[in-house]
Amino acid sequence: MKKLFDFFKKPPLWLLIIVAVIAVAAMIGGTLLMTQDSLYSYATVGFVLLGVMAVTLSYAIYGFVKIYPDLKSRALKWSENKPFFNKALTDPITRSIISLVISFVINMAFAVYNGSIGIMNRSIWFGALAAYYIVLTLLRGIILIYHIRRAKAYKAGQTEQKAYLKDIKIYNSCGATLILLPVAISFAILQMVREGDSFVHSGITIYVFAIYTLYKIIIAIYNLAKKQKDDDLTVRAAKNINLAQTLMSVLALQTAMFHEFDTTGDVVNVAAMNAVTGAIVCALTAAIGIFMMIIAAKKSKQAKAI
Repeated sequence: MKKLFDFFKKPPLWLLIIVAVIAVAAMIGGTLLMTQDSLYSYATVGFVLLGVMAVTLSYAIYGFVKIYPDLKSRALKWSENKPFFNKALTDPITRSIISLVISFVINMAFAVYNGSIGIMNRSIWFGALAAYYIVLTLLRGIILIYHIRRAKAYKAGQTEQKAYLKDIKIYNSCGATLILLPVAISFAILQMVREGDSFVHSGITIYVFAIYTLYKIIIAIYNLAKKQKDDDLTVRAAKNINLAQTLMSVLALQTAMFHEFDTTGDVVNVAAMNAVTGAIVCALTAAIGIFMMIIAAKKSKQAKAI
């Protein structure tokens, strides 16, 4: 009995993968049974499946947290003779740059895609989304370009004091640019309220999007809870940008779920809920940018006083 308890107390990776797959399957099945009129007679089974999802998802999260140190240790051992991968695993700045590059490319692709559709269809909705992704691309581009210049400056003999002051300026610039993000979001929200436009994820894709959004929320909460005082300012800026994008993902998920599952036909109520959530997202995004500018001003004053 003790061996069985120890087995589930610290489960192997293969078991957690199976549990996670069960959680996803239970969520999809439960949601379908609870939301489709043709399957309403099986609503009780839907409740059971959602309960299974809650239990298995909770256990999967617990299990991954328990085995994370072992997984990290194995990964570090594997990367000992692979400098790039070892640096990616051990250096937060390198990890941040890799994440920024991937996000930069994705945001640029979305900006081009939405911009093209917006121009061809003369759509304010797609134009607003393109503007949103352009701002995100600009934010991440600022940090990436700065890192290239900073590396060259260090080789040229730039002092730590001067480098730190430039870090503060970039952090402040990202905060100021982040304040522009709600402008693009507000145009999208206006189209949601007036024209009924929304994010659309039909069929199985909405469940994938919901899981991805949940993942982003967990990571954002983890980054907020984690001590950041010793973080490089550009790393902190990247985390704040990710937090702002996560807020937009929550709004996107809400509108997509209303579009996919709402059967009431209450357009006014749906529009009102989207407007309220959108206003909260805009306010919080602007607050993140303002907070960054305040921190930058404080750190600049402290650095110049030394």
